[in-house]
Amino acid sequence: MKTVRLFTLPAVALALALSAAPAATAAPASTTSTTVYVTSAAGGTTVHAGVGDTVQVDLTALRDYTVTWYWYAPAAASAAVLTQTAGSADPNGNSHATFTASTAGTSDINAIGRCVPDPRVVCPPFVARWKVTVVVS
Repeated sequence: MKTVRLFTLPAVALALALSAAPAATAAPASTTSTTVYVTSAAGGTTVHAGVGDTVQVDLTALRDYTVTWYWYAPAAASAAVLTQTAGSADPNGNSHATFTASTAGTSDINAIGRCVPDPRVVCPPFVARWKVTVVVS
């Protein structure tokens, strides 16, 4: 009988000590956003992003025989879904834009390319179009 009491007493003391300890508090949930990178090669595709994510678009000028297609800065079709935070076109024909996925929904990002011909060359009578669809969920 004494053996049982010796094992019982430490168990009771441990239970009392644990109940007197302060309750553990949960760490706040971390809200991490990611960056979705979109390049010229993604044209015509659909990409996915989460609310709060950054969508970075980098378009590279396209050399086609005797002309080079220079990109204007990309723009979102729906500013409610994708809020543009930056955008620029470089002198070499490349362009860049940064968007924040503000709310769930779908928006296209569009860019227009203009022709810059070599000397004594005439540009074709059209513009280049680039588009990617972004689904934010």
